[in-house]
Amino acid sequence: MRTETLLKLGGVAAIAGGALRLGEPLLKAAFTGDALQLSYFAIDVLLLLGLVGWYIWRAEKLGIAGLIGFVSGVVGILAIRSANLFGTQGYMLGATLLLVGLAVMNTPALIHREGPICPPLLWLIAFVCGVGSLAYAPLAFVAGTAFGIGYIFAGISLLRA
Repeated sequence: MRTETLLKLGGVAAIAGGALRLGEPLLKAAFTGDALQLSYFAIDVLLLLGLVGWYIWRAEKLGIAGLIGFVSGVVGILAIRSANLFGTQGYMLGATLLLVGLAVMNTPALIHREGPICPPLLWLIAFVCGVGSLAYAPLAFVAGTAFGIGYIFAGISLLRA
């Protein structure tokens, strides 16, 4: 399969994952139990595929920071999906690893202003708001929204690649 095709598939996954992440409150209202868990699993798979597509596209420009951030992001998604292994703070641990990973991975793009800036900037905002939500809980909503929109913009960028 051609790299261009993989990038486009990653773009579709990123857009779908970001949109579903934004719609998560509606999913919570519509589903319960196993159906809700399956929807969360689908979101995480789409986000992971979008992250892989984004990294593949930007790897040469992101350097070692990109690799470290990418690995942290992947581990974060896996930790979210396996949150029960880490006790009551499992989800927070995974979300932190994912947001730190996105921030670290995309720092070179922000510093050098290479490539699309919107997704890295939104993910950095999500990270800052996520940390801020520890002191002011409503910032968690802002963090989740910036995160999802960042994925949508990343997906659009991948489709245009």
